[in-house]
Amino acid sequence: MIDSRFALLSHILPPSPSGQAVALYRILSGLPKDRYYLIRSRVSPENVDAEENLFQLRSQCYVLPAESLLSRPRHFRLSYLRNKINLLLQIYIRAKNIADVLQKEPATQAVIACSGDFADIPAGALASKRSGIPFYAYIFDDYVFQWMGSQRWMARLMAPFLFKSAAGIIGPNEFICEEYHHRYGVQTRLVRNPSASEQVTREPCLEWPAENGAIQIVYTGAIYHANADCFRNLVRAVESLSEYPLEIHIFSAQTREELASQGIQSEKLIIHSHLPYGEVLERQRKADILFLPLAFESPIPQVIRTSAPGKLGEYLASGRPVLAHVPSGSFVAYYFKKYQCGFVVDQNDANLLAMQIKELIAIPSGWQEMVRNARRQARLDFSPEIAQDQLKALLQIGQ
Repeated sequence: MIDSRFALLSHILPPSPSGQAVALYRILSGLPKDRYYLIRSRVSPENVDAEENLFQLRSQCYVLPAESLLSRPRHFRLSYLRNKINLLLQIYIRAKNIADVLQKEPATQAVIACSGDFADIPAGALASKRSGIPFYAYIFDDYVFQWMGSQRWMARLMAPFLFKSAAGIIGPNEFICEEYHHRYGVQTRLVRNPSASEQVTREPCLEWPAENGAIQIVYTGAIYHANADCFRNLVRAVESLSEYPLEIHIFSAQTREELASQGIQSEKLIIHSHLPYGEVLERQRKADILFLPLAFESPIPQVIRTSAPGKLGEYLASGRPVLAHVPSGSFVAYYFKKYQCGFVVDQNDANLLAMQIKELIAIPSGWQEMVRNARRQARLDFSPEIAQDQLKALLQIGQ
């Protein structure tokens, strides 16, 4: 008898360094590889280095072919209609390809489709219905509001049918789970984006500043419309504190020119190229202040409110003070205030940000309790083992 297992569909998978792929790795790597298989909805464009290949999941992975879509008509008045037809066509073709995979895997007990690609959730739902298999949507970011234009219009139209008929919704924080339960009346299950196991158990760096000389404010990740205005505030704040040897260190694949095009430039700004996984965690452990931004001025405020950045657990486990510059109604602001595990500047004001940085520098003992609280929450909420248990309970794996 073949043991049942579940299928997980995502446009991006380990060993990609993206937040969604890293979260999936930390959860799935603790499950027996014969209890699930992967379906990648896009051919991976990334060239991963040798260290990142260490974080490749060993389970079976199916890669779906690219969908053939309409290229005509190209007249500007008809292209809008063509784009909508292509979205529907993409969903239909992808659903058929997913159903073909499910037919090869008769022991599949559930299909989990992740957000991040417009077609994955509706295609996964359609393929599951055709195959008579329970469907779960994994909402890393709000599926309706993360899109713009035609995609948002169509997502809003499809969402009630997709989610009300789902066996369940998986979300990385309380806000997104409550939002989807309220909207669609469906069962939701919290599965947080976990931190790395070694970060939770490793003793933190006690020196502050970690290195002689500059006080380093560190951010690891991409900068775009979901956080760019926060960095413009940070630059102004740091430049106003000229009496302190402050530096902003950004570890990202983006270039100095790309950041300058977003209005983010300063002599205090030091750009580092993308680092392998292990080095990123080490830089977080040696940061003097870890910066966690979410935009105040964004075309996707609903997504910002319910966002749980993948690096949140990593930052909490790092043993260094975390400074969140986020809107007051966001999940991050709520979580930091509830558990007193980080500093929050929840107004779009560079002067307030400068005042908080100055306070952190002036009274280092003032944030030691925050760091202890953060480490505690990393163990209680963000350990991979807890996330694995949450997913297993939802799917009744090993019950």
